[in-house]
Amino acid sequence: MGTVGFELNVFGLDHQNPDSACDHLVWVLNDLRNQHSFPPLNVQRGDATSALDYAFISLSSSLTGPCPDLLEDLCLLLNTLPDLRATWRLCNGPDHTCWVFFAFPSDNEAQSMLDPLHEWFQVWHMSIMAEQTTHPPSTSQTCISFNLFNGSDVDHIMREPPFIRGHTLHPGCPRFIIPLYGGEVAIGGVAGLGNVESSLNTHLCQQYRHNVIVGSQVKLEDDVYCIVFKDWPSTQAFLHDNQNGLPVQWFLYGVSVGKPTLLFSFNTQGAPPNLVSCSAPYSAPENIIQPQLDYFRSEFGHFTSTLNTMFDHISQVEQCLEQNNQTLLGMMSAQYLLGDYQMNLLLLMNKQDHLTAQCECYQDQLAASPDPTTHQRLQTTLKNIDDHCSAVSAKIEQLHAQIQAMCLSLSTHDHLILPVTPSPHIPVSVTSPSRAPSPSTSSLHPSHIRSCSPDDMGESHGLPRLHLQSVADSRWAPVADPGCGSQSTIHEGKQCASDDMIQVWSSSHAPYLSLTKKISKES
Repeated sequence: MGTVGFELNVFGLDHQNPDSACDHLVWVLNDLRNQHSFPPLNVQRGDATSALDYAFISLSSSLTGPCPDLLEDLCLLLNTLPDLRATWRLCNGPDHTCWVFFAFPSDNEAQSMLDPLHEWFQVWHMSIMAEQTTHPPSTSQTCISFNLFNGSDVDHIMREPPFIRGHTLHPGCPRFIIPLYGGEVAIGGVAGLGNVESSLNTHLCQQYRHNVIVGSQVKLEDDVYCIVFKDWPSTQAFLHDNQNGLPVQWFLYGVSVGKPTLLFSFNTQGAPPNLVSCSAPYSAPENIIQPQLDYFRSEFGHFTSTLNTMFDHISQVEQCLEQNNQTLLGMMSAQYLLGDYQMNLLLLMNKQDHLTAQCECYQDQLAASPDPTTHQRLQTTLKNIDDHCSAVSAKIEQLHAQIQAMCLSLSTHDHLILPVTPSPHIPVSVTSPSRAPSPSTSSLHPSHIRSCSPDDMGESHGLPRLHLQSVADSRWAPVADPGCGSQSTIHEGKQCASDDMIQVWSSSHAPYLSLTKKISKES
């Protein structure tokens, strides 16, 4: 094993068993060695009992010195590979970057919350790599720790803690600093000092060489100052010279800070809480406010559920309205088309009446004329009229069939869809605004739509109703007109209009093929 603190951590490896990640990393390094040259390496698994997705790399002990530059080059090379991520090792033992823990007063309570926590992780699609239950010696609590695959999941848990069984579980995570480079040095306790990074960099450059520093950072709520020296001898010299602490004259008013140490050792010991940013007087108010926050969160959850239910019902109402609009448009179009059919039917029936009158006139002339030539001419004319009447009758029958089909179609689509009644705890009422019918649509009764039968065409939809009488009943019988209180014969084509409907009385049409037979018999 190489120098402590000068190691790489490679994530994204196979984790079927405790040795899978180590074997996978050895295979990757052997494959890279065919294309790149690097010194002998040691590969160490992350844990002896848990199946983890990472393993550690260190330089062989045959090399003199830690040589962080060689490991940095290897780190950059590994980061070019897909699904792999290499960083400097954080601390001794398992990696802490993806750990999150929950503290409970007793073992029983910790065990009772274990299954709900697993369900919560599953709901948020957070994969657990490993977990463990510990009893910290400093407290009497029981901690359940989870090692997750993604560091972003830990950030999500810290921002939005789990809310289980009406209470918020307060998570915790290890305090650490990710190294910028191997051999980085950490100095704690610098919170509250103004512009500490620039000030300490200046003092170090004055005491040592001007280019001794290659990088620095201030982390953990500005409480830890980290510095990367140019080479390992400079790092050793700084640690040896300041093993009892930094010079007092570097700080005003005799402020003392922590002793310099390697960042690897600092992370291994665990960073202490920052007392400047997390003072004790605020703990009591937090304990008082937290139950109120939990109550508000619970109420907000109920409100959100009710609001989602309302939105779902509104969507259903909108869908019903859209379907009703399509149905009404189709019904209106069918009614207009039905009116055109009935108008054409009326014209054809009038034409039929005119041809019937001509036929009777020619029959009278045929009976009164003894001239054979005139008799032949009149028979030819009657034959042409008979053919014309047959064509008109066929068209009338066709219009009858179309009108009956249209009425049947309207009778099957004369209902509107109403939305489902909402739950009793969600008072929602859907009412349709009423308005007086306009004069142009007074005959259309939209408030009441009922089905119609072929024998009662047009009436159920507020359209002109045609009363057709079969010739088998009475060829020339007058038809009663209840709307006008009078009678009209079939060939008069009389019609009576009212406010609700238009009634047209006319005779039906029988096949006119019998006219020729009758003429032949009379002649």
